[in-house]
Amino acid sequence: MNNPENLSAIILARSGSKGVSNKNIQEINGTKLLEFSINAAIQSKSISNVYVSSDSEEYLHIARQSGAKTIKRPKNLSADDSSSEDAILHSIVEIEKKEWVIGRDIIFIQCTSPFTSPKDFDEAYKKYIDNKYDSLFSAVKNHGFIWDGSLVSGINHNERKLRKRRQDVNIQLLENGAFYIFPTKKFKEEKNRFIGKIGYFLQSELNRYEIDTYEDLEINRFIFHKFIIEKNIIDNSHIKLIVLDFDGVLTDNFVETDSRGIETVKTSKSDSLALSNFRIKFPDIPFIVLSSEKNNSVLKRCQKLNLHCYQVDGDKKVFLEQYILENNISAKNVLYLGNDINDLTSLQFVGFPIIVSNSDIALFQYSFRILKSKGGNGALKELLHLIK
Repeated sequence: MNNPENLSAIILARSGSKGVSNKNIQEINGTKLLEFSINAAIQSKSISNVYVSSDSEEYLHIARQSGAKTIKRPKNLSADDSSSEDAILHSIVEIEKKEWVIGRDIIFIQCTSPFTSPKDFDEAYKKYIDNKYDSLFSAVKNHGFIWDGSLVSGINHNERKLRKRRQDVNIQLLENGAFYIFPTKKFKEEKNRFIGKIGYFLQSELNRYEIDTYEDLEINRFIFHKFIIEKNIIDNSHIKLIVLDFDGVLTDNFVETDSRGIETVKTSKSDSLALSNFRIKFPDIPFIVLSSEKNNSVLKRCQKLNLHCYQVDGDKKVFLEQYILENNISAKNVLYLGNDINDLTSLQFVGFPIIVSNSDIALFQYSFRILKSKGGNGALKELLHLIK
């Protein structure tokens, strides 16, 4: 498509964010925002060099570990009122001073839009080249009616006239801050990311929420779990142990008690069949059940499924820590499927924390993967089908 040396990425990641402390290394599902940007840039077919500029040694260390080259930014270019243009210009000067490769064009990437993909970068650069733009910015469509807050009057509509349908309003763009493309030489002259003939690249609506506040961060975490991670399979080679809660995971979390005081629970036959098939396919991945219930129905059901069941008093995480220590398993290779608040510490401890769709509402504030299925209604089947 293009000369592989034509496009270099510059990522600015200062440490002094006021809206969100250490914003650029906040995590979504265990991946730092800075890592999202670097990984996407490295995987792009169009970008040949990835540079990270930061005033923080911690950030620069993370960047180097992720495969980027690093530039130490001076404090005077890292203040709240410092411009991105000055920091980009400093990066260019440092790259040239070190005799590293700087492309004919630069793509300035911001960490605050974590869901920008390598494909976005490639398609945007192709559009930039094909249309002979002098600069290009990422955007999403704006479907709303914008008002001037001071004058209380319409900006993209006339409030004195009959309201148009949204589909009849000319396309409006919201600059989402994900990335900008511009020529290196002209940028050095004009010190502005918007140069000459300007184009735009429309991104998915998932990229609408640039992270500047904690609310933005939580919205992006929700988007990740609702729209992105559910498409991702789990690599079986990373799983060395699967831990299941019993009530609310293998059952629907209801208990029926007859006149004799005998309790019965409801489970799913589809879960049983999925478990049998999974064990044929992946016989080396062990399962255990951790339950706080002292109930014969728990033990009998686990025996029928050939699941080792441990009835645990107190914090399940304490038991789990000891179990994996004795079995030489790392916590990062443990998958835990839970549903209740007494699973919280274990879910936070493991590498693959997953909850059923009807879990305790308190668990939804954490970055756990959420299944579509309810406990006792195919949740285990859904989980096992994700492991490939």
